Amino acid sequence: MHSALQKEDEVSSLDSSEKDKDDFPIDQVKIFWNKYLETLKNQPVVYSILNTTQCTVKPDHIVFFEFPSNSAYDEFENLREDIFQKLKKEVNNYSINFKYKIKETQRTILLTDKDKYNKMVKINPLLERLKNDFRLDFDT
Repeated sequence: MHSALQKEDEVSSLDSSEKDKDDFPIDQVKIFWNKYLETLKNQPVVYSILNTTQCTVKPDHIVFFEFPSNSAYDEFENLREDIFQKLKKEVNNYSINFKYKIKETQRTILLTDKDKYNKMVKINPLLERLKNDFRLDFDT
């Protein structure tokens, strides 16, 4: 089942084969990205989130975005079509492919004493037996 959007994407990708495909250096893409970010300064939250996004060029005309979080990706998605169209025009290459990655961030999770105990029991179930055999009474 194809949605209208998917069909539109397929048609535009077919049309791009006849359009310009100039090579472009990473510097040109970075300059574009920085200029684009400047246009977002009147939206401080969006600017701040996207300012931490890394943009690089890979072989075969691939522009690669690395987002520091899901929220950065979500903000990018809201502007994606505008960014892509402007970038393609800027570098005179309409066959650019875009790829992305969302960095995994480590979270600090604070565990209660009960959570710690339950986690230890999962690792070593004999702890529960030890607690019961010695009639240890502590908050779990």
